[in-house]
Order: sequence, then structure tokens, then C-alpha cells
Amino acid sequence: MTNRLILANVLGTPSWVDFWLIIVLALLNGILALFMANKMLQILQLSGYKMRGFTDWLKQTKFNYWGRLMIITALSLAAMLITNVLLEDLLVHRALQYTSVMFYLVFVLVYIINTFSTYKKSPMKYTMRMTRLVSVVVTLSVLLTVGLMYVSVNFMQYLPAAGMVVLPMLLPLVVMVAHAIMIPIEKTISKTFLNRAKLKLKKRNNLKVVAVTGSYGKTTVKNIIAEILAEKYKVCVTPFSYNTPLGISKTILENLEETDNVFVVEMGARNPGDIKELCEIVKPSVGVITGIGNQHMATFGKQDTVVKTKGELVDYIAKNKGFMVFNTDGDLAKTMYENASCKKEQASINENFGIYASDIKCTKDGSEFTLHINDEQIKNVSTTLLGEHNVSNILVAVCVAKQLGLTNEEIVAGINKLIPTAHRLAIVPSTNALVVIDDAYNGSVEGYKAALNVLSKFDGKKVVITPGLVELGKEQFNCNFEFGRAMASVADYVIITGVINYDAIAAGLEFAEFESHKIIRAGTLNQAVCMLGSITNPGDVVLFENDLPDNYV
Repeated sequence: MTNRLILANVLGTPSWVDFWLIIVLALLNGILALFMANKMLQILQLSGYKMRGFTDWLKQTKFNYWGRLMIITALSLAAMLITNVLLEDLLVHRALQYTSVMFYLVFVLVYIINTFSTYKKSPMKYTMRMTRLVSVVVTLSVLLTVGLMYVSVNFMQYLPAAGMVVLPMLLPLVVMVAHAIMIPIEKTISKTFLNRAKLKLKKRNNLKVVAVTGSYGKTTVKNIIAEILAEKYKVCVTPFSYNTPLGISKTILENLEETDNVFVVEMGARNPGDIKELCEIVKPSVGVITGIGNQHMATFGKQDTVVKTKGELVDYIAKNKGFMVFNTDGDLAKTMYENASCKKEQASINENFGIYASDIKCTKDGSEFTLHINDEQIKNVSTTLLGEHNVSNILVAVCVAKQLGLTNEEIVAGINKLIPTAHRLAIVPSTNALVVIDDAYNGSVEGYKAALNVLSKFDGKKVVITPGLVELGKEQFNCNFEFGRAMASVADYVIITGVINYDAIAAGLEFAEFESHKIIRAGTLNQAVCMLGSITNPGDVVLFENDLPDNYV
């Protein structure tokens, strides 16, 4: 009895050994936190560093990842307690109680290996902003571990290292707090960055700025405009889908050269005021509305808000006496055109205006049409771009080109050089003799209609791989139901990836009397690709329609 009391006193008294062990273990925990939080940081980045997107992901995944972190904490605490109680007589020095941390390290390493071995469509990128956020996460994790271990060392006889293993279950909160801490800092940094971009543009009085916005087709139209204008001017264009204040500012500071004559800018928006902010940065003299749909309804809430937000470009152009081009194949864009009070032009394949197309022929190899520019007809204009909707996009670009002084010959030469934008109805090489149509970046109602129209031009068995459409608010189920119905008339097989829209798409397919055994469910895109071997033959056609980022999977 006396020996056990003496042992208890030895074990229960914090010492300098505890102090240094706390420091070492806290630093180790900070490093582990960086790897454990990788998935959460990735989702936060994919959500545009918006906390709502992060919390929505937690809910959509039913707190699955948070639950795994809680299990790590629970298992580690149980292992520590059992070890330290059962081996009490053998632990002749308090420091030996910390050996049970090995169980925690094993559980954490298993979690980290599992997380990093899981396929990610858009892995976390260590941008300057992410690096700053990671630094705060690690710092908070170290400080939190120190505080928790101080409590466990002083008040938990058998679990001096318990404070260390509590961190995983607190990590989502740590990420949220770190993000909140960085918000004012990032705003200050962003403001400085934006001011530098504005100052650089201010010195370029002769630079013509063309702004392109809309619910869909922005990137494609932007690239078409840039390619055609390049026949006369030296053009700088925002790369990829850089359409936010920071993305556009980055392009200005890093890509815009003194010799550039035209700057073509894609403008994205998820909330009212976004387009107005972008206009104040680049100050466009020419604006383009590609079309208005129901994208991003989860943030806009209603269609009128979408129209009003995209209309911020029209308001800016009208105020500054610029020129607008509208793709009026959509009803809402046509209404915007009719209401616009600025100098304007409209492009459409359904009506004949000053600039229009006739005799349109779309095949699996591209499109051919007669181009009408005012009173001149240019026959047999051809492009490798697929689908009538791309003829409509070309007409928008022609309107812009004429406004900026290109000749008809320059315009036609530019059209002939057009190539599909990556992941937007582009035919890509295949190693198994399949015809693969990559439309992974199209996630709109208008986009899938155009894609299915193109798919119908091909011969052979047709397979569509899709996760469906997102960010449609209350209309998401109905839109995906209609997507299913539309696929039923074109596709021979449909592989639905993920779980978000499976029920809606499958219901639409079955409503259209599509054979149920040809509706295939796949957990991931990789699994869907693996399934192709059992249902396709050389020469068959596969359409990849939309590919959701990891925060929707």
C-alpha cells in the first residue's frame, strides 16, 4: 500500500520533464494538425474561402470527416487510460505514462494516409493565402495543445497526455477560428493587391477593355473574342476561369504587358455587387452578356437577383458611354437587351439582325455557316467548335470585333483558327478507340442541352457520365429530373456519379421509359471510367458532362 502511494505521488507531480514533453508534443501536434486538416482546408479553398461553403460541406457529408476525428480522440483516450491503468505498477516514472501517445500517433497516421490516398479532383493549392491560413492553423493547434495538456498534466493522473489527443475533434473549430482571424488581414492584403492592379491599368489610357459575363458560356466566349481580336491586336486575356477580383488583378499584374492593345476579362458573380466591383477595377468600354440562366441560385436566391447582378455590367457601360453585346438566344438576355439604354448590338442564330448566321450545318467534326455582316455575305465559314450554340457564341465575338474595327477578312481568319476551350465540348484523345467528348466544365441547363445536341450527331453507342447539376437552389431536383428525361432520348447508357443528384436524374430517366439496367451508379468518376470497358466497344461515344469539385462529392 505504501509503495502504491509513493508511486502515485511520483506520477502525479508535474515536473520539468512534463514541461519539456508538453512543448515537444505540442509542436508535434501542430504538424500533425496540418495534415489532419488538409481536407477541411481544401474544401474551404474550393468554397472561395467562404465559411458558408465550408459548413454546407460539413452538413452534406453528414459530419463524416468530423466524426472520424472524434473517433481518433475517443480511441486514443481509451487506449491511454487502459494502458496507464493496467501498467500502473510498471510505470515507475511519470514520463513513462507518455508512451501511450504511440497509440494516438498510429491512429492519426492511419487517418492521414487514408485522406491523402483518396483521389482529389482539385487538391489543395499552397497559394500565399493558404500558406498564411495554414500558419495560423498550426499556431492555434500548438497553443491549444499546450493549454489542454497543462490541464491534463495537472488534473488527470492517468492521462497526462490527454490534452494532446483532444485536438483532432476540435480541428474543424480551429479551422473556422483561423479563418475568422485571417479575414481582416486578407481584406487588407487584397485591397493593396487590387490598388496595385488599378494603378497599373490607370497608366494604360489607350487599352481597350472587353468584359464578358453571364450565367454560362463566359470562358468560351471570352476565348473566342480573344482569338478573333488577335488578328488585329495584341491581346491579354484572363486565363482559365480567373473571374474574381483577385484572379483578374493577378492577371493584370503578372500578364498584362505594355504592348497589349486589348484586355479581355471574364467576370464571375455569386452575390449582388460582384460585377460592379469588377467593373470598378478594370473599367470596361465594351461589355458582353453571354446569356442568363439559373446558375448559382443557392447564393443568388432568385432569378431577378441574377439578372440585376449581371445587369451591373450594363449599368456601368451605359454610365460610361460604352458598347454592349447581348446573346439574345435566351429570353432573359433578350429582355436585358431591350431595356438597355446604351449603344448596343444583339447576336442570335434564331433571328436575322445586322450580324447573323444562316445555312448552319453542325456535324461531329465542327460547324459551317454563312456569316452575314451587315450587307455582306461570307459563305462556307467553318470552325472545329461543336454545336449551334458555338455559332451563336461566335456571332457575339463578331459583334465585338466589328466594334473594335476588325475587317471581315480578319474576322473570318480568326474564326478559322478557333479551337475548343479545354473541358468545354472538346473531343480528347482516347487510348481505347472511344470517341470522348469532354464537357466537364459545363454545369448549366443550357450547357447540357447543347452537349446532348452535339452527342446526337455521332454514330455508335452513346454513354453519358455525369454527376448532374448543382447550385440551383430549390430548382435543383427539377432541373436534374429534366436532365434525365433529356438524356433518355439521346444516350444508350447513363452513368451517374456521386450521390447528390442520383435520385432526381434516375427518376427523369425512368419517367422517359429509359431501361433501368442501363442506369448505372458510380461512387466516383474513376469508378465510372472503369465501368466503360463492360458496356462500350471501339467507336462508341462517351460524353463527360460536368464534373463536380470535391466539396460536392
